[in-house]
Amino acid sequence: MFKVGKVYYLNTMPLFYKFEDPSIELVEGHPSQLVQLLREGKIHAGIVSSVEYLLNPNLYRIIPNLSISSKEKVCSVMLFSKKPLDNVEKVYITPASLTSKYLCFYVLEQIHKLKPIYTNVREEADALLLIGDEALEIKKSNSYPYAYDLAQEWFKVHRLPFVFALFLVRSDAPTFLDEKIRELAFVSMDAFFRNLEEGKIKVNGYSTEELKEYFTECLNNSLGKEELLSLEIFSKFLGSFLST
Repeated sequence: MFKVGKVYYLNTMPLFYKFEDPSIELVEGHPSQLVQLLREGKIHAGIVSSVEYLLNPNLYRIIPNLSISSKEKVCSVMLFSKKPLDNVEKVYITPASLTSKYLCFYVLEQIHKLKPIYTNVREEADALLLIGDEALEIKKSNSYPYAYDLAQEWFKVHRLPFVFALFLVRSDAPTFLDEKIRELAFVSMDAFFRNLEEGKIKVNGYSTEELKEYFTECLNNSLGKEELLSLEIFSKFLGSFLST
């Protein structure tokens, strides 16, 4: 039995909609949890933060042509603020994702040339980095006067999608697992987007129109030339950022 990590956010729904195989057990968690399980060999593969691959490429193989990336915006990796961005002094960083954390550092420090204080105490912060379903819910509530989509901030500079997650397989897992995962994911996506177009996808708290907007205007599951170039640019930033 192979164990495959699945992030329990809405954004993984297309990849796992019909992901069914008797030889595979799905293990759910948030991105940082799955990274730890994959690194420790407690799961064989998973859709995890792209930063994990960039930091440890020898540990993994990438499933070709699959990712969780943005288009121009991503809609579920957001910085919510009580103040305009240039006036932000203290930022809460969610512990749930490696990639979003470093993208936030890039947006604030490289793009906007800010040097805020980072905290893991939400009540102390005047801006919050939130991801996944929580970000979608806060965005819908309009409870913060300022909201910044981090993928859109990246796109403004590079005109490229941002790659948040890759489907990784541990290098010590059998290679046939890669193709099995790829086939299951593509079967899932085909069925999901067909049913989405027909209005058959139902999620509590979301209208059909909201789901169509999120899955077709915000998210992107490809890993082509643009996504790979974006990963390369981010990898260079990550290397310099972590060495300072």
